[in-house]
Amino acid sequence: MKKEICKRIKEIRNSLNMNKNEFANYLQITPQYLGTIENGENCLSVEKIILLSEKTNISTDYILLGKKNVLDENLIKKVAQIDGKQLDSCITIIKNVINMIDTQQEITQNM
Repeated sequence: MKKEICKRIKEIRNSLNMNKNEFANYLQITPQYLGTIENGENCLSVEKIILLSEKTNISTDYILLGKKNVLDENLIKKVAQIDGKQLDSCITIIKNVINMIDTQQEITQNM
């Protein structure tokens, strides 16, 4: 598990396009310690994992467990670009899907 956490930390650094010195400074640790983390020898403290999560808006579930959020970044960006009329249509579609799910659950429960 530790190796997977360390691998994700390195992936996060790479996704931020930071070198080891920049990322170490970002996390308020030494570059040498970051090196031992990325090599799987050590791991970030809980406090540093929380700091990383808060600074990058990446969930601790992802950092620790590899669980990805259902809403990916691209979807969030696209939703932010939706205008008012499109948003109304999206809300209507979502409500219809929820109603369909509820109806399906009722049918299944009554069988």
